[in-house]
Amino acid sequence: MIQAAPPPEKTGGDDGKGNGDDAATADRPPWHWVGFGTIATFALWLPLVYAAEAFRHHLFVSKFGANAAREDIEHAFAMMSGMERFRWTAMETVPHVLVFGLSAYAGGFLVGRWGNGTGPKEAALSGVVTALIADVLAWRVVAEGGWGGILSMAVPLLLAVLCAWLGGRQGAKKKKKI
Repeated sequence: MIQAAPPPEKTGGDDGKGNGDDAATADRPPWHWVGFGTIATFALWLPLVYAAEAFRHHLFVSKFGANAAREDIEHAFAMMSGMERFRWTAMETVPHVLVFGLSAYAGGFLVGRWGNGTGPKEAALSGVVTALIADVLAWRVVAEGGWGGILSMAVPLLLAVLCAWLGGRQGAKKKKKI
């Protein structure tokens, strides 16, 4: 008969910061949590982007119809005033900005709340990494955009850093209360 190994000894329970007995978690350096925050941000962002894009598509179809020809759409945009184009662009862009910010906040919260020795700084770093990866993935589109391309790189970077930092700060506060 083969005897099972005894369970590992407990090292003293919870450390008061919401971190359990897991030695791997306790020994994990803070920079590992930057990666975890980045992965969490992308994991949440992907399904939310689909929802934002579905909303954008709904707006587009309601304005131009499902079978509008490209020439008709270009003509309609040419006939819009500057303010109408701005509102149209905002309606298409804001949902994407919101879901990216929400995802970065959640990733930052994870880092601040469950990371050992982590806080808003590491959470903000996960936002930087997330935005840089997104910028690299969209580089071809961004590179052809001139000033618009620069803005489309800078805005997500600033948004991700700010939202992840705020999430990390909130997560760190929750960690201290436990």
